[in-house]
Amino acid sequence: LFPHIEASVLLEIARHEFKPSDLSKLDSKYRDRTARSVLEFDAGVGGFTFRDPSAKDYPSLHSLFAPLTTYFHILTMFAASSGNIAAVCQVTSGAFAYISQLEQFNEDYQWSAVLAYHMDFHYKRRSFMADGDYSGWDLIDPGLQARHLL
Repeated sequence: LFPHIEASVLLEIARHEFKPSDLSKLDSKYRDRTARSVLEFDAGVGGFTFRDPSAKDYPSLHSLFAPLTTYFHILTMFAASSGNIAAVCQVTSGAFAYISQLEQFNEDYQWSAVLAYHMDFHYKRRSFMADGDYSGWDLIDPGLQARHLL
C-alpha cells in the first residue's frame, strides 16, 4: 500500500516509535531533505548538531498536511489489520478532528507555536497508542495549549 515509504518507517509507525519530527519521511517532496534539515553545522561548537524540527522544516500547515495525513492513513491500516474496529474508528475520527483543530489553531496563532504544539502532542499520543489507546487525537491538550499557544 505504501511502496514509496521505507519498511523501517512503516514498522516504526506500527510500533508507535515513529517520531513526529520524522514526518518528512512520509512526503516525497521533503523526504530527501530530512537529514540535511535537522542536522546543522553549529559554528559555536565547531561541528554538526541535531536540532528539533522548526518552522524552517515545516514552513506552513500545508507542508505538514501531506505527511500527517499519510501518517494517519498508515496508522489506520495497521489498526485495521489488528481487527480492532474501535481502534480504526478512533484513529480515523480522531485524525479528522485533529487536522481540523490544527487548521483552527493555524488561523488563531503563529505557525511556529502551532507546530510546537503538534510535535509535543504527537509525542504524547505515541505513548498512549503503545498502550493500545487510540483515543485522544480529537481532544485539545490544555497543558500543551497553555505552554505553546496562549
